[in-house]
Amino acid sequence: MDQSYYQCWANAVENVAAAEENPDKRNTIQLLGQQVSIDVDDQNQQIIFICNNDYVYKIFLTYVSQFYIELKHSLKKEEYGIDIRRQNPNAGQTQPVAPKAANVSESFPNTSMPNGGMNGQGMQQGMMGGFQLPYGYMQQPGMMPGVQYPYGYAQAPQSIASDINTPAQAAPEVIPLFLQKDSINPNKTFDNYVTDPENKLIVSIAEKVAARPGDTATNPLYIYGGSGLGKTHLLFAIANRIRATQPNVKVCYMRAESFIRYYVDSMSKKNQQQIHFQDYFSTQNVFIVDDIQNFVKAKAARDTFFEIVAEFYMEDTGRQLVLASDTPPGGLESFSPRLISRFGSGVCREVYPPNSETRKAITMNKCREFHVNLSEDIIDYISTHIRSNVREIEGAIKSLNQVISQHGTITYEEAVKNLAALVNVKAQFVTIDAVKERVASEFDVTVESMESAERKKPVTNARSMAMKLAHDLIPSLSLNDIGRSFNKDHSSVHEAIKRTQKNIDENVELRAVYENLRLSLKK
Repeated sequence: MDQSYYQCWANAVENVAAAEENPDKRNTIQLLGQQVSIDVDDQNQQIIFICNNDYVYKIFLTYVSQFYIELKHSLKKEEYGIDIRRQNPNAGQTQPVAPKAANVSESFPNTSMPNGGMNGQGMQQGMMGGFQLPYGYMQQPGMMPGVQYPYGYAQAPQSIASDINTPAQAAPEVIPLFLQKDSINPNKTFDNYVTDPENKLIVSIAEKVAARPGDTATNPLYIYGGSGLGKTHLLFAIANRIRATQPNVKVCYMRAESFIRYYVDSMSKKNQQQIHFQDYFSTQNVFIVDDIQNFVKAKAARDTFFEIVAEFYMEDTGRQLVLASDTPPGGLESFSPRLISRFGSGVCREVYPPNSETRKAITMNKCREFHVNLSEDIIDYISTHIRSNVREIEGAIKSLNQVISQHGTITYEEAVKNLAALVNVKAQFVTIDAVKERVASEFDVTVESMESAERKKPVTNARSMAMKLAHDLIPSLSLNDIGRSFNKDHSSVHEAIKRTQKNIDENVELRAVYENLRLSLKK
């Protein structure tokens, strides 16, 4: 075997370990470097990992993706697939390949691997992972003379099970990262979702989806709205309700960024043992995807997502698709018109910013959740001045809790001072009526004409500019809120804002008008 393979393996172990923050897991990765060896099959174009035994094999599956990515880059074998093998315990071996621990749980501390026989000697109690490796290396028959092998021993050629001398066995399963952890937060349920009258309908629809996933009346469900308004909480609530009431229904939740990352990680041509990324989703009954607007970042992953979504629309599949975004389907960039049409063919609902009463209820609920005791006047201040989204309310409570943890209590004045950086009071008190009046004066039209169906160009330009300013300066207003104020629907508002932004970008004079209006309204 080429000497460079050993150095590449040593480098791979070092890099994977360096990327792990948990010291116990880092030790486990380093010990895997002793219990796993590598080979390269150029004929079949595969990188081969050889595990000393079944226990090592089970642990190794957790980290195989990281090792594989490191090796294929360092070996410059980008097109090579992966093969994972276990050493055949019945095959002969002239000498021990490396010192082995007397007990697997000792060699791999803090893992869930059961105890079992890995009889041998050579490990002594020490620092790394509970053991101290002997210095130097062992010269084994068939090894390259003069090579200092990694981690204190020489990785001699293994006697392994193969398709040639053993009965055919099922290929070891390579577990993708997205199957190794569950991203669904079990604490986010319908029971603790605080809503207001404007959002009761979307909550009711979400509960129907959870009760009857796959029902054509609510499939797909497309939820959109600004950041921090509770979309993800609703998605988790759907997943948790289904799991609690229909445990046989398979639910997959994934954020677009995670989908892209796992897609890239899974791509390996000629990988005979790869669980094909796309095939996994066909086994799911409910597919929930968050922040789908972020697919604009990756074309290949987006195309695969399109194919998966198309499969969910096959006749009589009975599968449910739930999507969330910060924009309506028509505002998605780089999505095909056909797919956008499909998203809009089901139930498409906006999550609105909470009103003042709901913000107060949310603030009180978050105080209980974070075990923070705030006086009612501070709670009123937070709910009055932080209108944008729930995340900012959470941030305010956590910020005040830091003061309480240091001083034991906090006064109203201290709370206001502490939240000054978070709360832009002047900007919060811009009203949509003030926006209308200021724009009407600038464009020499009346407020009444902007609120009417009049289509004269000066009026439509003023109306669109007012909608744009209201959207930018009053984050608590949804598109529906703005639409109601101008007697328009939310789609008309969305188009007006989009058109005005384009004109501002292209027209220097209009950009100056917009900036002057914006600054005058914020004074």
